[in-house]
Amino acid sequence: MNPIRLHHRVVSGLAALLFVASANLSAAPKQLTLKYDLLQQGVTIGSVKDQLTVTGNKYQIDSLAEGKGIYKLMGERTLSSQGDVAQNTLRPAHFESRQSKHPDKALISDFDWGKKVLNMQVKGEQETEKLEKGTQDLLSILYCWMWQPPKGKQVKLLINNGKKLSPHTFVVSEEKTPLETEAGTFNVIKLEDSEGEKTLYLAKDKGYLPVKLVVQDDGKRMEQVITSITGQ
Repeated sequence: MNPIRLHHRVVSGLAALLFVASANLSAAPKQLTLKYDLLQQGVTIGSVKDQLTVTGNKYQIDSLAEGKGIYKLMGERTLSSQGDVAQNTLRPAHFESRQSKHPDKALISDFDWGKKVLNMQVKGEQETEKLEKGTQDLLSILYCWMWQPPKGKQVKLLINNGKKLSPHTFVVSEEKTPLETEAGTFNVIKLEDSEGEKTLYLAKDKGYLPVKLVVQDDGKRMEQVITSITGQ
C-alpha cells in the first residue's frame, strides 16, 4: 500500500474517537509539531508531519504525508482543519483533503453550525448532510483529546471523512506496558475499533496526543508511529 493511501486509511479509521470529560483548557499547548514514521510490515515507507496552532479560541491543524524512496513518486497528501475551541473541545468549521497527484479528488467540507448543515464538495460534486452536535473531522478528532481525555469503556460518535458522516464504535482501555518510541516512552490509553482492525494509542503523560496508529489491512500491518513532538 502506498503511504498516501495509508495515511488516509489510518486517519479515517482511527480518527473516530471522542468522549466527554472535564479538562483544563489552559493546559492545552498553543503550538505543536508532531512527526511520524509510516510503516508497512515493519518497513518505513513514508512520513507524516502534523502542525497544530491555537490562537485565542481558534485552532488550525495541518497534516502532510509523503512517501520515501520509490514511494515518493506517489506524491503528497495534505489534510487541514480549522475552527473554534468551544466548550472544552474543538468545533471544526472547515476541512480539506488534497492529493498533489490528483487535484480533482479534493474533499472540502464546511460546517454550518447555525443551520446544522454539513456542506461537502466531493471530487467536484456538492453534497449535504445534517450536522449533529459534537461532530468532528479527521484531524480535529485526533487533537481534541487535549481538552477532553477519553473516559468510559466505549466510544460512539460521528466523524466527517470528507465524503460522508460515519458512525464509529471504539473500546477504550489502558495499556499496562509503556510504549517506547523515538520520541520517548509513554503511558498510553488504547482505543480499538469493534472489529479489531484499527487501534489508536494516546499518550497520557503528553496531553493525550496520538503517538501510534495501527491498521490491519488485507493481512498487512500498517503503522504510524511518533518520532518527535515539539512546541508548547
